[in-house]
Amino acid sequence: MTQPLSSRLTQSALLAVASAFVLGACSDTPARGRRPNVLLVTLDTTRPDHLGCYGAKAGVTPHIDALAESSTLFDRVISTAGITPMSHASILTGLNNYKHGMRTFYSDKCGHTLKDSVETLPETLGRSGYRTAAAVSAYVVSEIYNLHQGFDTFLTGVDVDSIDITHQQKHATAWDTSGLTNTQRRGDFTITDALNWLEESADDPRPWFLWVHLFDVHDYSLVPPTEFIESYGITYPELGTKIVGMRGHEWREKMYDPELTWMDKQLGRLLEKIKDSGQFDQTLIAVTADHGQGLLDGYKRHKWAKHRLLYDWCIQVPLVLHLPGEQGLARVPDQVRTIDIMPTILQFLDLAPGQDMEGLSLLPLMRGESEEVPRIAYADALNLYDAHSPAKKSLPPGHYDNLYAVCDGRWKLVWREEHPENSELFDLNADPLELNNLYSMDHPEGLRLLAQLDSWGATEVTPPEAGGSEASAEALQSLGYMGDDEEESVEEGESKEKDS
Repeated sequence: MTQPLSSRLTQSALLAVASAFVLGACSDTPARGRRPNVLLVTLDTTRPDHLGCYGAKAGVTPHIDALAESSTLFDRVISTAGITPMSHASILTGLNNYKHGMRTFYSDKCGHTLKDSVETLPETLGRSGYRTAAAVSAYVVSEIYNLHQGFDTFLTGVDVDSIDITHQQKHATAWDTSGLTNTQRRGDFTITDALNWLEESADDPRPWFLWVHLFDVHDYSLVPPTEFIESYGITYPELGTKIVGMRGHEWREKMYDPELTWMDKQLGRLLEKIKDSGQFDQTLIAVTADHGQGLLDGYKRHKWAKHRLLYDWCIQVPLVLHLPGEQGLARVPDQVRTIDIMPTILQFLDLAPGQDMEGLSLLPLMRGESEEVPRIAYADALNLYDAHSPAKKSLPPGHYDNLYAVCDGRWKLVWREEHPENSELFDLNADPLELNNLYSMDHPEGLRLLAQLDSWGATEVTPPEAGGSEASAEALQSLGYMGDDEEESVEEGESKEKDS
């Protein structure tokens, strides 16, 4: 049962929350006060079950866990994709993928980018008097995908106009401790950019919105410093060593929590700065992720150790939401969506969106109000339309298809467009690991969810023009999105199993 927000607030804290709402309705002048700041943190490829506040072992994410002590924790949060740019576009717009327009990776020439006509969170806040900035960590959240839309300052560490494809690091073949390549950067570089921006604009009286994206756990090609990793008993292979077979999955598993701790450590630097500047109690903070990661359990269950698919280990993400004036810990068990983040921020700030959003504010749930109708979550993976997506033999059987997921919290349908007979239906109450496919063409729950999918028009997709730029293809390959290392791992792993 949801612990009501009001039951966890002292009288002074309640006044602080009320003041935040009142200030949100006022003009942003020094005499009348100003709206709270907004910090949005997206942790790329981060599963909730690896965070301490979600029940994982203590010590992996101490700074996020500490933030959760004064925040609301959402137990079940569903992203709109298992791929970075699509899911981030939904977080920044409150819209599902079929509404905001970003459907495939190869967007620079194919037209599948975030639509200019869609108003983003920084655009809404910007026209309401906020100064806006982003400090992000990888090519896949760069200007190429129009994710810079609405930001006054957009810091990527990646020069998207002059990517040198002759000097790309190769995913899963490099153990680079430099902290910076031409397609991604380590979290300490990104946080330093964010800290510098806060410091340089400290005298600006306007409230600020800052989006910080950390990429470290996505892969182990760019890694934390040697002195940090040695405390975990890990010795890096020689730079450029190629890891193949099941060893690839095992290394991904071995590096996941240490790199998550490294990200948490960097986020701690930012939170400490906000506290030291006296702004913590005037800052709304949302920490979430774009998608999860299969790891070894994903491979054992569904023959896939990375992301892109639509199982819960891929599209279920954390959400820690700190509102100025909130005290104590509350958990919301209801299913919610990442598209609900933007509407929540705007309602708390008492700001009107520039467009209709599919997401709904989370404030009623945080206050303990019940909802008669569950929130329906949507996600997709248009694997047939990504010209350079993992090869058919790389993906698990049946997943080289356009996949659409619809879930009401209990029942979950994964519709396979080209081969609907291979679709999947899970009763998550009885089968949370999604191992028992109940789908049949006439299953009433499957038909109900399919009707919902049809009502959205989500499968009405104009296929992108063939191909993207060579630089775009090489950049994505360097970040591990091409499936090459996964293909080698699966093939060699299966070969070993046959030989044993």
